[in-house]
Amino acid sequence: MATIRAEEITPRYKAAVIVAQLGPAATRPVFAEMNAEEIQALAGEVARLKDVDPVLALEIIREFIKYAASTRMAGSGGLDVARSLLDQVFEPAEAEAMFEVLVSSIAEDPFSFMRKMDSSQVLSYIKDEHPQTIAVILAYLPSDLASSVLCSMPDETQGSVAGRIGLMGRVNPDSVRLVESILKRKMSNVLVTTESSYIGGLDPLISIIQRTDRQTEKILLESIEERDPKLAESIRANLFLFEDIANIDNRSLQLVLREVSPQDLAMSLKGVSTEVHEKVLSNLSTRAADMLEEELELMGRVRRSNVEEAQGKIVAVIRRLDEKGDIEISIGGGDNEFIA
Repeated sequence: MATIRAEEITPRYKAAVIVAQLGPAATRPVFAEMNAEEIQALAGEVARLKDVDPVLALEIIREFIKYAASTRMAGSGGLDVARSLLDQVFEPAEAEAMFEVLVSSIAEDPFSFMRKMDSSQVLSYIKDEHPQTIAVILAYLPSDLASSVLCSMPDETQGSVAGRIGLMGRVNPDSVRLVESILKRKMSNVLVTTESSYIGGLDPLISIIQRTDRQTEKILLESIEERDPKLAESIRANLFLFEDIANIDNRSLQLVLREVSPQDLAMSLKGVSTEVHEKVLSNLSTRAADMLEEELELMGRVRRSNVEEAQGKIVAVIRRLDEKGDIEISIGGGDNEFIA
């Protein structure tokens, strides 16, 4: 049997191997979708095949099956098509074993069926679960959805769940399967599990907290600090808070202030430290600074919730500009200055 060089294993060569293995009956529908030139080129490649290494042929067919299943193209791919192809090429037992491996290799992430739900739907199914169970679920969900669900929970539950997400590391696949089975009984959905993966930790927790409102953010941090001061310290070191405005460079702060309404800016400065107050004023024009001071004097007493809402809007602007790369911020008051 002649040995084929790696550069000779072209896409056309692979197509010829697949066609040769399937036989005339199975390839007739394939040729029906091709023009005359394509059929002639492929037929010529089949004619030149001669002896094909069975191991190489099997590898090519497996590659094709995995591609066909993963693309899930209506009418031309998907798991059903892949299973049919396996049944035509291999003995029943081998086809079944290969199909199981294939399904496992392209399985969706756990709880992916919940990604299209709104937060109220998710909450209705998980609100009575143990905080550890909820933490596992939220760690797998997109940050926006997980944040909305977390915000809708009682304060005590929020802190407990957030703390568990932050401390979570590798999760035993059996534990994930157990959580999935609980939801499966409730929602009557079929769920395909994946291999164990690293979920939870600071990054997803911070991403979730960043999408909460200012009041919820404060409650979460206080609750986590009661349970685990070290974790709370790590979160603050990686989470931009309103008070960190004092650490933003002047150019970046000026870009932020252009996108903030005078009303929100005045409200946000009620009760802040002198450092933050002066930092903001120093980055406004003299006229704008005078108008801001005047507005603060006329404002009088205001609700804390209104102040926190205004601060949250400004922090959202800062995070958005930072994600776009328009500004650079120093997180948690750390030293992030450039040096020569």
